[in-house]
Amino acid sequence: PLIQSILDCIEHNLDQTLSVDLLADRFFVSKYHLSREFQRLVGTSVHRYIVQKRLVMAKQMLSAGRPSSEVYQNCGFGDYSNFYRAFKAEYQISPKDYVLRLKENAYREDPLPKRLRERQ
Repeated sequence: PLIQSILDCIEHNLDQTLSVDLLADRFFVSKYHLSREFQRLVGTSVHRYIVQKRLVMAKQMLSAGRPSSEVYQNCGFGDYSNFYRAFKAEYQISPKDYVLRLKENAYREDPLPKRLRERQ
């Protein structure tokens, strides 16, 4: 129940400052206990989990056409350089190139569904 509560807290506060210390204080446990249990039950560190959740949210926002300057702020990254480094490390592509690739793929796709193309 402790780790599930922490996961819920992270999920609902991705845009806020989050750290092992803050979570440990909020849930009245030692940061060492929290870190060990989180790693054991979730399979990754608290910090890594938070970054990955923020990056998934950022990818969704970029895909929806939101500008990078808005995305990094709404996803809890302190500044654009931290966002850029994390995004590039996780996805091996910059946020800008990711958006460009999305646009390129949108133009390449045939607007007709496959079943309609086959009839022609």
